[in-house]
Amino acid sequence: MKKNLLITCVMLLFAITSMAQNKITISGVVTDKTGETVIGASVRVKGQESKGSITDINGKYQIVDVASNATLIFSYIGMREQEIAVNGRSTINVKMEEDSQLIDEVVVVGYGSAKKRDLTGSIVTVKADEIASKPSTNPLASIQGKVAGVQVVNTGRAGQDPEIRVRGTNSINGFKPLYVVDGLFTDNINYLNTADIESMEILKDPSSLAIFGVRGANGVIIITTKRAKIGKTMVNINSSVGWKVIYDRVGVTNAEEFKMLYNEQLISQGSDPYDYTQWTGNTDWQDEIFQTGFLTNNNVSITGATDKSKFYLGLGYVMEEGSIKTEKLNKFTVNLNSEYSVTDFLRFGFQLNGVRAKYPDAKGVDGALKAAPIAPTHDLESGLIHTLPDFQRAQVWNPLIETELRGAHNKSENYRVAGNVFGEIDILKNLTFKATFSMDYASSQGRSYSPLIYVYNPDVEGGKERLTERESVNQSKSTSLAAQSDYVLTYLGQFGNHGLTLTAGLTTNYNESSSLSGGRSQLAGYGILVGDDPDRWWLSTIDDVSTATNGGSQSDRFTMSYLFRALYNYKNRYLFNASFRRDGSSVFYKTGNTWDNFYSFGAGWVMTEEKFMQNQNVINFLKLKGSWGVLGSQNTGSSYPAYATIVSSGSAVFGDNIIAGKGPNKLISPTLGWERNYSWEVGFDMHMFNNRLQLSPVYYNKTTKDMLTSIPGIAGTVPGLQNVGEIRNRGFELSASWNDKIGEDWRYGLGANLSTIDNKVLSLVNKDYNIISGPSRVSEGYPIGYFYGYKVEGVYQ
Repeated sequence: MKKNLLITCVMLLFAITSMAQNKITISGVVTDKTGETVIGASVRVKGQESKGSITDINGKYQIVDVASNATLIFSYIGMREQEIAVNGRSTINVKMEEDSQLIDEVVVVGYGSAKKRDLTGSIVTVKADEIASKPSTNPLASIQGKVAGVQVVNTGRAGQDPEIRVRGTNSINGFKPLYVVDGLFTDNINYLNTADIESMEILKDPSSLAIFGVRGANGVIIITTKRAKIGKTMVNINSSVGWKVIYDRVGVTNAEEFKMLYNEQLISQGSDPYDYTQWTGNTDWQDEIFQTGFLTNNNVSITGATDKSKFYLGLGYVMEEGSIKTEKLNKFTVNLNSEYSVTDFLRFGFQLNGVRAKYPDAKGVDGALKAAPIAPTHDLESGLIHTLPDFQRAQVWNPLIETELRGAHNKSENYRVAGNVFGEIDILKNLTFKATFSMDYASSQGRSYSPLIYVYNPDVEGGKERLTERESVNQSKSTSLAAQSDYVLTYLGQFGNHGLTLTAGLTTNYNESSSLSGGRSQLAGYGILVGDDPDRWWLSTIDDVSTATNGGSQSDRFTMSYLFRALYNYKNRYLFNASFRRDGSSVFYKTGNTWDNFYSFGAGWVMTEEKFMQNQNVINFLKLKGSWGVLGSQNTGSSYPAYATIVSSGSAVFGDNIIAGKGPNKLISPTLGWERNYSWEVGFDMHMFNNRLQLSPVYYNKTTKDMLTSIPGIAGTVPGLQNVGEIRNRGFELSASWNDKIGEDWRYGLGANLSTIDNKVLSLVNKDYNIISGPSRVSEGYPIGYFYGYKVEGVYQ
């Protein structure tokens, strides 16, 4: 008995010792093929997805308590994933190779993600390092010229959003794309810090846009902010500085050229030459108002993660000077997110982005282009800003009045908080349910002061002239709230050679906004001057309530939608996808068109998976693709297109009394509904010469029908609003890149893209109907917003 007990104890001790010996600590360094360390690479134990690490700033990693017979998986975006058996080793150094194909890259799509090779449309991914390589205070400005079919126009004004158009202008009611930040629908992303962005996906084709229903026609830009990765706590500091200058200015005359041309004009009109005795200046007004603007973008982030929880905190500061003097932007941002795994199948998390911004007092440049160069900037004796010659005084002021006397006279403070909370549960092995509740709240307030303007005028006695009779103060405040909820069910399955991903969901979106404004003014010499002290720029400073003005606005809308998407592939060779969304909205409740359907179909063929493509080494990857769909546009031209506003309308005489009349400002079509966009595209993706050359040509065609258009009134009636008019956009896109190496130490890459857009208004109210806005017009048979004016055949002598 004692002998058996002794043997049992010895065997148990041996088993415990063996188990202890089978658990080891593994460390090493991850580098690329040039020998540079790879920061942030993922190292995990196969079969234990929650156990792993990420490489630090020196490319080092460490994982404790790993079985000696385990397998490690090394992965990093843009590099080939590697599996390496431990085989009892405690040190494993890895050299990763670039994956120039990227066909298995996972990209973010609407309400989920998918492998890039399984998609049949045009989705372009812009990574964080590409955005960071072109520093800008607005992330959208950094993608200018990077994506085929996407027009980015930067104004150069500090803090102003760039103008974005995805494959042209689809409607007279707007062109802005939809932005989706971590699942939240929004109209802009100026509250984000560039350093907090992980990736940006630009969706352009119908197969990827139909899932967004009534908001998909103008394209979608999906923003994913940074998350913590499993590994040690890390602190990252990013800072960039830059300068901007307007180098391609409008050519204008100098003083001598102006005098010669103006006198020639006067003589041609039969008048005497102008007396320039008092006008001896030679001023380039663009030099006087423009400056070399300084900008800086700074971000500090702290990340930490374990197998149960992840945490990310980013703090940022942005400062940008405008191209015009006195313009300056200041912005503070915060990005906070956290995820927690309760169990292997249940996860919770939240995301929060906040900003406090002071936007610049924006000024125009038209005065600097029109002002005569013969006037000096200031009167040397009095120091006052000099007036312009008498032939310009009534139309144009000295441009320095805006920068020196009125500059920085608009004070604003803007606050915005956007974020979400989510819960995710794996119902079955391949079935996941996720509920997300998002909110976006913004508040802004502004104060402005318009002072009394005094200038030097040599034509008046004493020289000092007052151009304004009143000083005024204005205040405004506005708030907006967006609340969104998403309930999404995702199934991911593989049956032999068949791959299937199904997504179904319910989503709601509520938006409201309101604003109030007021103003007061007083004559010069009445009351105490407000002056240039910003602490006095309040309505209560001026007591003259008889000059009070006020205004306000408010709106709200609600949308509920059902959505479905299927992605199918056979042997990773034949691809098919379909999307459907049914949108219900309060906007057209009155006309009965509350619900509308949007859908798309796409197909692809990976030819290089076929046997007849196996015996060649020129084409490494070739996928033919095409898609067709019906998209929608939420841009309606007003918050309540189906409701008329009661306005003053004529008057009537009853005896000695004149009674003001009231009536609707427009007549509403009883069948009014959403604009619809019918879109299709065909193209292919091809990688050649050992994946060094990548080509992606696409031809697309989009036609917007049932455009919301104002119809002219007949015989004195008010205008009407109907679904009439069509606009077509079609064109060709080509993206090309070449990546190669010279020896073992040098790598280089070249990239280019080409886009064409043929925009045409196919029909409007009738052939003679024009929508006029300054020098631009919208007319049948012409591009939208084409310029209208005289055709110049030569110079009149």
